[in-house]
Amino acid sequence: MRLRLQPGVDLRTSIRLLPGSKAAIAPLLFISLIENAFKHGVAATGESFIHIDIEERPGGIVVCHTANSLHPKGESDRSGSGIGLSQVARRLELAYPGRYLWLHGPTPDGQAYESTLTIALGSSQ
Repeated sequence: MRLRLQPGVDLRTSIRLLPGSKAAIAPLLFISLIENAFKHGVAATGESFIHIDIEERPGGIVVCHTANSLHPKGESDRSGSGIGLSQVARRLELAYPGRYLWLHGPTPDGQAYESTLTIALGSSQ
């Protein structure tokens, strides 16, 4: 995706795993969060940013944080189905019931969107 972005877009990614990590996350769980950051975080004009941070913490905790500039789709934009976030919520309930915290939404100033998903993997790693 970096190759498809305009030169002025601030794209930052960070993936930090613990040494010898055996952490396993449900396949493609984070993809909708990342896709939404690209879909709503880039505008043809104005400043745009996308920051993606995935971190494994001691005790079997994995945190996926995305932040992006907020450029909502216009009424005429029919790309996508609009069900990505509800699908994430459903998958979380199926794979990690009672073992996750997901905070997401626009920042108070309305200029950015943030999503922080914290999952306790527990002993099923």
